[in-house]
Amino acid sequence: MTGDSRLTVYVVRHGERVDHVDETWVRTADAPYDPPLTANGWTQARQAGTLMHTLEASKPPAQEYLMLVSPFLRCAQTAEGLCAGFQAQNSLSATWKVAVEPGISEIMSENYFNSSDQVPTTIISDRQHEIQRGLVCANMAYNGGYDMASEDLPEYPESYQQMLARFAATLDRVAAGLLGKSECGRRVVVVLVTHGAGISAMQWAMARRLGANDVAYCAMLSGTATARTASPEPALTWTMEYPPPPNNRAGHQRPSL
Repeated sequence: MTGDSRLTVYVVRHGERVDHVDETWVRTADAPYDPPLTANGWTQARQAGTLMHTLEASKPPAQEYLMLVSPFLRCAQTAEGLCAGFQAQNSLSATWKVAVEPGISEIMSENYFNSSDQVPTTIISDRQHEIQRGLVCANMAYNGGYDMASEDLPEYPESYQQMLARFAATLDRVAAGLLGKSECGRRVVVVLVTHGAGISAMQWAMARRLGANDVAYCAMLSGTATARTASPEPALTWTMEYPPPPNNRAGHQRPSL
């Protein structure tokens, strides 16, 4: 096989979460560690989906469109809003699928969680079942054949360096898996719906630059991985696309941590 395969990756932070607006919500919540979006968060997600459509409209069609979501409810709801905003434009015939990816979960930092209030691992299977039943992400088909990069939540406590390594490893595995299935010369589009720290981690993974941890709700970045399919073990070359990188630093191979 000769030629290059391309994977376009969008990384999106979830929308506004209810516990950051209503401090009383957590007092009666059955799952205080897993807040949903606010109405404004849904709007932010749809607007980000519209932006994603605008960015995709100038590219050749992809053979696969996939959203991978952190197991947290706010990320699954954001994915649903992204898809709604994307599909509302009606100019691209894209059929989206969705799957849960624990490798892009929230950082298990002591600043966010304590030893007595850890997130149960059942959040992964619970979210999968909700998607399969159409309780969330009802506008997408569940991709039951997706091979998760990580089957478990990160161990608590998780350091910042451990989080960076986790996201980089997840990106590598996702990219290798999707590019390995794509036909020569075709595109695959994947959206990673994650958390604020994940935006910075993925920016490092793609461009060797750490972004700010305090990013806006539904902040987005994107990059393209090119695999040299003529090679027995294709090397991935990443090019940042959105937002445009300063000094046009693009087209490099990312080093390991």
